[in-house]
Amino acid sequence: QKAEEEKRKQEEQQKAEEEKRKQEEQQKAEEEKRKQEEQQRVEEEKRKQEEQQRVAEEKRKQEEKKAQQQQSTQQERTQKQEKPTQATGGKPTRSQISVGSHVVIQLDNDYSKTVSGVVKDILTHSETHTYGIKVRLQDGQIGRVQSVK
Repeated sequence: QKAEEEKRKQEEQQKAEEEKRKQEEQQKAEEEKRKQEEQQRVEEEKRKQEEQQRVAEEKRKQEEKKAQQQQSTQQERTQKQEKPTQATGGKPTRSQISVGSHVVIQLDNDYSKTVSGVVKDILTHSETHTYGIKVRLQDGQIGRVQSVK
């Protein structure tokens, strides 16, 4: 009887140890699963950051491109300003005409006539004008400058 008692105790102990081992394995498995999930979360986070960086980089490139375009547009404008006779359709600009210049003008009161003379007053205030700079000659005639002699 004692032997049976011993045997039963041993079996119970084995059962208990088996149970304990099963629990430990389950805990290990859960721990492993948690680690994997954590790793996935970390990788997901990393991917998001990389995506954000890529987007930021893309945005920066676009800004740069835009800035360059603005710069080249600005340069084009500057270049256009450097060729002032184009704005007047090939006619002299205000800075090319001064009081005392010998010029050819198209008369204001008769567009079909062009006369030459010496500038007394410059009547146009802007640097350029589509139809030419308006001047008054010493003989009193008014017209737009076609060319400077």
